[in-house]
This record gives sequence, C-alpha cells and structure tokens, in this order.
Amino acid sequence: MKINNRDLKIFVLGMVALFTIQTVYDWKQVKQDITRGWNDGYNADIK
Repeated sequence: MKINNRDLKIFVLGMVALFTIQTVYDWKQVKQDITRGWNDGYNADIK
C-alpha cells in the first residue's frame, strides 16, 4: 500500500479541522490552559 501526497493532505486537513472545532467548542478551557501554561513557563524560568 502506497501513501500518496493526497492522503497526507487529507490527514493534515482533518487534524487541523479537529483542533479548530475543539478550540472553538471549549474556548474557556483552552484560554485558561494557555494562560496557565504561559504563567508556569514564565515562573519556571525565573527560579
């Protein structure tokens, strides 16, 4: 079985679509996680 360029494009497009739908559907949690990750990373660099 050979993987075509078209197959890879469809796979990547599907992953981007899932990420976008999940982000829009649960925006409050995504925003909270991004903020927590930013603050944890910033504080870890200072120590």
